[in-house]
Amino acid sequence: MRSLFTTTALTAVCLMGTPALADITPEEAWEAYRGQMAQMGMESTAEVTREGDTLVVRNMVYGVEMDLGEITVTTTTTAPEIRFQEQSGGTVGMWFVEPLNSISVTPMGPDLDGTMTDDTMETRSTMKIDGVSIISGSPEDLLFTFENSAIEMTNEPVLMDDQMIQPGLTAKIIGIGGTYTLAQRDGGLTSDMDITASALTYDFDPMDTETGDKVDMGFAANDMTITGSFSLPEGEHADFMQSIFGESAMDITMAMAGSTSSIVIESDAPGGGMKIDAATGGSTLDMTLQDGAIGYDATVEDLNVIAAGAQIPGGQVNVAMKSYNTALLFPLAASEELQPFELRLGMEELVLPEIAWMIADPTGQLPHDPASLRIALDGTLENGMDLFDVAAMTALEENDGEMPFKVETVNIPEIFLNLAGATIKGEGTGHFLDQEAAVPGGMPPFAGKLSLNMVGVTDLITKLSSAGILPPEQAMSAQMMLGLFARPGETAGELVSEIEMTEDGQIIANGQPLPF
Repeated sequence: MRSLFTTTALTAVCLMGTPALADITPEEAWEAYRGQMAQMGMESTAEVTREGDTLVVRNMVYGVEMDLGEITVTTTTTAPEIRFQEQSGGTVGMWFVEPLNSISVTPMGPDLDGTMTDDTMETRSTMKIDGVSIISGSPEDLLFTFENSAIEMTNEPVLMDDQMIQPGLTAKIIGIGGTYTLAQRDGGLTSDMDITASALTYDFDPMDTETGDKVDMGFAANDMTITGSFSLPEGEHADFMQSIFGESAMDITMAMAGSTSSIVIESDAPGGGMKIDAATGGSTLDMTLQDGAIGYDATVEDLNVIAAGAQIPGGQVNVAMKSYNTALLFPLAASEELQPFELRLGMEELVLPEIAWMIADPTGQLPHDPASLRIALDGTLENGMDLFDVAAMTALEENDGEMPFKVETVNIPEIFLNLAGATIKGEGTGHFLDQEAAVPGGMPPFAGKLSLNMVGVTDLITKLSSAGILPPEQAMSAQMMLGLFARPGETAGELVSEIEMTEDGQIIANGQPLPF
């Protein structure tokens, strides 16, 4: 489904929609776009006729192949009729008369015994595009402008041996407006976009489970924006994965004002059935691709989840969070130089339902304050293989080879945990030694420093023991470890710990070597 969505969505955006002003004819608009599609690896065929002031393109067919080692996924799309009409001011209006039809074919690959099979999985979809796009500029620099357009995409369910592999799906985007460019610049294809949409919805077809239950899922978002740019070097790009992840550049930001989603499980069993509703406030997703490194940074505000059902104590639970953030930067391309990586995870003011506290803390020993967690990692690594080279990665897996990248340095800019009245803050840095791992297949020796500041941790351990959550012997062991690794800070209940792992294998806590 991923390849199908990628190619059809790309076609929808590109064909819908500042270069220097210039007159452009329907023929020039069509040929320019067709050539730029070819540069992206989508060769096309079509029947083209001129009818008065309109160029009519019928039965346009194009495809994309994704080489995944032993199998190749092919996606073919047909546009029954597209019209390019002369407009005032030297522009061209373009619209789709009928929906696009796509089919993606995925071979199932080898059986468990390694023999190849002829079985394939087919995913079929239709995409209806409403609205007229105005094309302006020159053949080398096209500008697509559109407003109040809409896209509706329907995926048929995928079945194999009478078993549902993938449910059917209907997705709609309405109130689409903005601009999109396709330009030949610096020896390659460059696209800039500034697009808004009033609403996005998608609904899965009901699914029957093995137990006889029925599952319904849906999602809706409002006030969406997509801004950014994408570039692809000049030349033929037969390897789809190489051209996208190894040669392209991307910097795109997506945002929405809010969203809702739901999962409904209907069951005839006594006490069965459940409904889960989730809502969010503003959300953003930044996606980057540069020099073979891929990155994303996602933030969701005001997350609220409600689960209701007869089997849930009290009939309903609610989990809320002020914000959630996750980010990643990782080099996919091979390089002889060290390359940076980053990883971040954050949850702010997580509020657990009271039923969870009743189970975990029946005697009310612990504060029920919202919890927060932030962890940030970054560093450098060596990568000896293009991780988008599917054939090479498949051979590596089949030969039980080691991962082709090796972490060199690790930094911890932030550790933060606030839970049940206790707070832990920390930071650290270190590097892996150029030595063999003590255990075959394990990590090599590590040297570095970690600084921690802890407030209320001793009291929390005592309360956990009093509540019966932590057995007394484990509580005593935890208190002894704190005494070994930490020293009292400047304020009551504060502990400070400076831990160092030296290159000769020693562990030093607060300036004192530990006897192990």
